[in-house]
Amino acid sequence: MAGPDIALDKAYLTAIWLETLFYGMNFVLYWNCLAMLTIRRRTPNVNKVLVAISTIMFAFSTAHVSLGYQRLIEGFIVLRDQPGGPGAFFSDVSIPANVVKVGIHTVNSIIGDSVVVWRCWLVWGRDWRMCILPILLIIASAICGFAQTVYFARAQKLHSAFAKSLQIWNGSLFSLSLATNVVVTVLIAMRVWYMFRMSGGSKNFRYWRVLVIIIESGMIYSIALVCEITLYFLGSNSFYIVYDPIAQLTAITPTLIIVLAALQLTSSDVHSRLTRSKTARIFRARGEGTTTGPLETMDFAPNDVILSTYFSDGSNMPSDSSTLQVSKSESHPPGQVTFA
Repeated sequence: MAGPDIALDKAYLTAIWLETLFYGMNFVLYWNCLAMLTIRRRTPNVNKVLVAISTIMFAFSTAHVSLGYQRLIEGFIVLRDQPGGPGAFFSDVSIPANVVKVGIHTVNSIIGDSVVVWRCWLVWGRDWRMCILPILLIIASAICGFAQTVYFARAQKLHSAFAKSLQIWNGSLFSLSLATNVVVTVLIAMRVWYMFRMSGGSKNFRYWRVLVIIIESGMIYSIALVCEITLYFLGSNSFYIVYDPIAQLTAITPTLIIVLAALQLTSSDVHSRLTRSKTARIFRARGEGTTTGPLETMDFAPNDVILSTYFSDGSNMPSDSSTLQVSKSESHPPGQVTFA
């Protein structure tokens, strides 16, 4: 390396500190996500699949940061007087707690990448052809990730994650995960930007579009992976400072996507609002209808929810049957993907 490297024990201490900060974000985000999917949901039924996925990812993230804290206590307090000190302890990749952490990281990465691919499938109008390459990359990542875990468990004589025998699996896993996220990020970003361009809308959505694209495409996670893989192939201990916090990002990024879907703030929902707003402006210009407020700020729930809420007690039943026919026959604009 060109310059002096950071000490391994200092790198690990910094990594756990950063991971704890990210875990705090993950903690708040998870419970808000759970509330959005259950108590404050905007769909008739609870989406049990998304509840289960977000809960599993949060549980694995909690286990990962807990194991990291356990290793921190062992390395700096319990075994600090052992030969080599904390640095020698953290360099042993075959310690059971470290092996479990690697396995948890792999599982969470697979689940998180799958959620992003699911979002790509929805954004592209449920077209599986757009997801074939990302799915194949996820399968390859899973193979490399579990093989990496096995090699870590057997690497009792290796005292570095940068050892030649481990670089094959580590490098392959990081590269495949990065390729998966870059492909999906580009696919989602292209589709979302195209939908916004086609729908038009007011200039107030300019910055909101960028925010939706960043969150929905998992761009933040992709940038973190670029930093991770760069530091790993440079052989720098700074790699650990990025590696452990990414274990929380693998849960944060998919959970953010789920929250957007639960709040109906995804690109498809914004596209629907903009399309309805443009249609309403045309009607107002022609004098064919009126609106009670700006459609850009209105919340459009699914049609079946509107009907069930509107006619639940019979008090709001319209006297003219044509009104009901219009409400039932109204469909989502082309390209809209609903959360339910």
